[in-house]
Amino acid sequence: MKELVLDHLSVSFGDVHALRDVTLNAVPGEALMLIGPNGAGKSTLIRILLGLVRPDEGSIIVDGKRVSVDRTFKENLGYLPEAIAFSDNLTGRQVLRFFARARAVDRRRVDAVLERVGLAAAAKRKVRGYSRGMRQRLGLGISILSEPDLLVLDEPTGGLDQEGIAVLFSVLDEWREAGRMVLIATHDLTLLERRVDRVCILESGRRVAFDTPAALREAAGLPVRVTFTVTGDASAFVAALEARGGGTVERIGEHVEVEASPDELMALMDIRTEHSSTVTGLRVIEPGMDEVYEHYLDAAQSQDAGAAGA
Repeated sequence: MKELVLDHLSVSFGDVHALRDVTLNAVPGEALMLIGPNGAGKSTLIRILLGLVRPDEGSIIVDGKRVSVDRTFKENLGYLPEAIAFSDNLTGRQVLRFFARARAVDRRRVDAVLERVGLAAAAKRKVRGYSRGMRQRLGLGISILSEPDLLVLDEPTGGLDQEGIAVLFSVLDEWREAGRMVLIATHDLTLLERRVDRVCILESGRRVAFDTPAALREAAGLPVRVTFTVTGDASAFVAALEARGGGTVERIGEHVEVEASPDELMALMDIRTEHSSTVTGLRVIEPGMDEVYEHYLDAAQSQDAGAAGA
């Protein structure tokens, strides 16, 4: 699979428009993060990929050809659902062997996957004794059993401790380095932001933004927070910062904090240079992806409100 395109997908359930003309594309070595509030259309989009929902309009295109979600397509897809349920009477190894048989995967792959997700030591334990995080890792193991070209993960961080998060990140890195694709639906924006290449924001079934985290942050134009470390009498430096106008300036012990637009950063650096004997360090804190996400949602909702009132 060299390229996957979800082309102008629309789905309605009665009067509810679950997806409205949504287009996404993914290429090898790329991880996409799908975010949005409940009811935004994330689950519907995933269900289309799983063949559980047929779009009213639009199509799935693989390597330039329109395809259906048939057995061939599903063989190239691994899926980790948000809610995982296993037979409590089976061991972790037995669960993986069951899915390996179902997908015609060599049994030798089972032990390799158990090791890969950190469950080798618990392979003979019955699932009833697994913690939530261990069950999540078992589900992740099932999704990668056949080494699919496309890995679809629905809220993959749920219940994971630090060790489990490290396993998840390692799998994501492996899939990208191997030239495969990953689609992640999540509410855990901050944790996963640095592990994905592009972010798609859905709201009320519409795609309202789709780009790299850096590009989305830049386009949003949200203020950054700059913290200067100062020594001695910093009153002249503080006065220079206040004289420039813009955001507030706050002195907290050895630090001076300034809120500024991205366009003001160079001017702040010039002021820092002029007071180099006072300023001993600085830190620039960009807005988090959760803030960027809220910005795009607010913009979309304001647009909807304006259209409704027109």
